[in-house]
Amino acid sequence: MAHVIKENCWKWDAKDGAYFMKYYDDYFLAQKVTFVHEQLEKQQFKYHIPLEWNEDAHILKQRWFEGKSADYRKVNDQKKVLKALQALHETKNQINWQQHDVLPIYDLHQKWQRRFERFVENEVLLKELLSHHYNEVVREAAHTLNQLALFNAHESMTILHGDVVHHNSMISNRDVVLVDFDLAALGEASDELILWMHRVLSQTNYDLVKLMKDHPYLQTARHKLVYLNFPNEIMRESLFYLKLNERQKLACYPFIQSIVAEWLHYKETLKNTIQTMTH
Repeated sequence: MAHVIKENCWKWDAKDGAYFMKYYDDYFLAQKVTFVHEQLEKQQFKYHIPLEWNEDAHILKQRWFEGKSADYRKVNDQKKVLKALQALHETKNQINWQQHDVLPIYDLHQKWQRRFERFVENEVLLKELLSHHYNEVVREAAHTLNQLALFNAHESMTILHGDVVHHNSMISNRDVVLVDFDLAALGEASDELILWMHRVLSQTNYDLVKLMKDHPYLQTARHKLVYLNFPNEIMRESLFYLKLNERQKLACYPFIQSIVAEWLHYKETLKNTIQTMTH
């Protein structure tokens, strides 16, 4: 029996247990995800769900994992997710990810530059959404991008999960697994940690000092803390809002307003904290 989870994903109850199934229109994306899992399985990487054999190359099949999405408000969940991400990044010591022409290069600065350009292109619609706060978001984003352009330090490349949203880390009583490697890429581990902190800070009253203290692995990204001044969450969610239908927009509007209000409340404190921690 099959239970639809979303358009291209379903749970299949078979005689030998339950499976998670995902269909890919893009054959090459399916092959990339398959490659990642196969390489991790060779190293007995415990923070993923191995693939099961399936005759259709467009469908990925995995044993069903009974767990819940990570709660980024909880320190224990944060620790479990970061432990898995650190282990993933450190697979570069066993796997030469760069020698395989499968993973795209992840450039965070370039990605944010494109997001900024889309944000400005949609000025009229976004001013309706964000009102007079639109100009402040643009000003902070432009200033941060100019600062990032001055960075010239480079780290060794490794595999990045590519999408560290909370529901891509599944937690059971004792285990944590990373799921959905669709956006896996080759990049600097510190970039993934910056993206993870962007996700988590908004769940923790932007308490960067506590976050860094609770999780020593975040020191890997200490030289990039200025990246946290980029209003990434607001820009991403606002651009996503524009794709919604009118009913969905009504439901999403209060959320957008809440993250803008929170960012405005904490942004100067965060900026001062970053300056203190990096000087």
